[in-house]
Amino acid sequence: MLEAESVGFVYEDGTVALDKVSLVMEEGEKVALVGPNGAGKSTLLHLIAGFRTPFSGKVVVSGKSLDSSSADLVRRDLGLVFQDPDDQVFMPTVEEDVAFGPRNLGLDDIDRRVTDALKSTGIEDLARRRPHRLSHGMKKRVAIAGVLAMDPKMLLLDEPTSGLDPRARKDLVRLLKEMDRTMLIATHDLEAASEIVDRVVVLNVGIVMQGTMAELVAARDVLESAGLEMPPLPRLFRLLEARGFPTNEMPVSMEQAVAELSKVIEGGDVRVRAHRGVQERKRAETGVPHPDLEIDRRKAQN
Repeated sequence: MLEAESVGFVYEDGTVALDKVSLVMEEGEKVALVGPNGAGKSTLLHLIAGFRTPFSGKVVVSGKSLDSSSADLVRRDLGLVFQDPDDQVFMPTVEEDVAFGPRNLGLDDIDRRVTDALKSTGIEDLARRRPHRLSHGMKKRVAIAGVLAMDPKMLLLDEPTSGLDPRARKDLVRLLKEMDRTMLIATHDLEAASEIVDRVVVLNVGIVMQGTMAELVAARDVLESAGLEMPPLPRLFRLLEARGFPTNEMPVSMEQAVAELSKVIEGGDVRVRAHRGVQERKRAETGVPHPDLEIDRRKAQN
């Protein structure tokens, strides 16, 4: 679906935005692009979408090589959703806005495309509403619907959960999770990404790390250097491990967390294990064994 090889990009003032970035994505794969501010995440999305040229290296989308002459053609396979929907939503009504893209491309069956896009994003009842009167979260859905109406093979989303209240964020995460489409998502929101993506790429001008979300949360130095906060679930299970509840695999989604907690609960008396975990820590810190641990040690010797 996407192949980027040794991609580099330098701004007019000489600032290096991307340096030797190589990335491969398969069709249907969902990948999170994470990193600190100024890491080049948005630049990479805009470059892949054909909005930033010239660049060094090679980018191939759906078998088509990207350059300044092929950008319009390549862009037909991609749909870029900007971080701020006000940069993307501008027509008098929602249905007109969703129809703008396919109509501008000269695509057929506009009405069906608009109906399907509104339905897939759950905003059919907003068709005749004025976009500028909608909430930030609803505008994001309108922007996504406008892209889907062009039926791109791949979605590029820039900070899709930013600026959303908890309910709107939850709804959008569920929407993206259930959507059967190739996605490259630039985000700081690791908790949301853990629910959506198959793989994560840490970018800081160059690629720092690629792997699963579980591998990323295990790499504390990478998280710290990238200015990323560990999601709540892995943070919780790290605390549990410190109190004597080891896990087979660090959970990064709610489903994994429930499974791991079930194993812990089924493994024995939770209160006793927690007590012993605390006492083991105290012994390590002070060098003085707790009486309960000393009794256990003597029993083991006998």
